[in-house]
Amino acid sequence: MSFWSRAIVWWLILSVVFIYLVDLFTIKPHVISGNGNLGLLFVVPALAFFILFVRSLWRYLGTLKLASSTWMKIGWGAFAILLLLSFLEYKLIIDLVNDLGGSPKIETSKIYRYPWLNQYTNTLFINFYTLGIMATGITILRIFIKSNPKLNSVQF
Repeated sequence: MSFWSRAIVWWLILSVVFIYLVDLFTIKPHVISGNGNLGLLFVVPALAFFILFVRSLWRYLGTLKLASSTWMKIGWGAFAILLLLSFLEYKLIIDLVNDLGGSPKIETSKIYRYPWLNQYTNTLFINFYTLGIMATGITILRIFIKSNPKLNSVQF
């Protein structure tokens, strides 16, 4: 069995391409735009590719036969990466909201009266950090289920 499944690689590549497209069509905080939310065209397909990537990863991790000590090492590594990515996502959110002048409830903000998903904030939801958080979260969940025999029959 090879280390990577073809499905995982293809869904990962498509996810990365759509992360780039969302970033490309999201307006930067220093620019004023009235052109609408073109990045929204790529947010929904990006979410679909994220889900397909995570589903393939879930299935592939279910087929791996490793020693329990190896699973524990992978789990602790995934947990460390999850914490790092969560911190970086939090920092990204704080920095972007500060660059925009505040949240949608603040009158001096560029996103005043917009919903949280708008032409300036698409990248808060679709970025490499969220993809990594999903992948490490699924890895931790799969390891937890593999280590608990009562939950071993859970399908995704």
